[in-house]
Amino acid sequence: MKYITNPQLAKFHVLLNNLGIIDQKQHMVYSISDGRTTSSKELSFDEARTLIMNLSQYDPRERTKSVIFSLAYKAGIIYGESDTDKKINTAKLNAFIRDRGAVKKDLNEMNQQELNKVHRQFESIVRNTQNSTDKKTADSLVKNLLEDLNLNAL
Repeated sequence: MKYITNPQLAKFHVLLNNLGIIDQKQHMVYSISDGRTTSSKELSFDEARTLIMNLSQYDPRERTKSVIFSLAYKAGIIYGESDTDKKINTAKLNAFIRDRGAVKKDLNEMNQQELNKVHRQFESIVRNTQNSTDKKTADSLVKNLLEDLNLNAL
């Protein structure tokens, strides 16, 4: 059996603390392991993954981080879909945020209020990118139309 990894263990504890339910840890571990253990260090890889996925659904920080990643894709800041791309994108997004973000921290270090600021910033970036693209498209169409009509643009 493949046991829980150190990153999974850390993530599990962070989620429990963020949700304020660290006192329920032993009960959760006991339940997911079908009574085999109360120690999170003795969980299987799959048991840990299930717990983390379930807890992540309740963590508003995880949801906000997911939305920020989606907006970063839309803005063209990050791209690609392979596992390697995702790792690179995480580093690239964190570097972008540390350099140009409304909050100069890695995403995983931010609280919900800070994540909300970055979320609003990325919504604005996407909106401005779309407006810029629309303007360039409109300018190009007008230029082509004027050329077709043999008129010079001022």
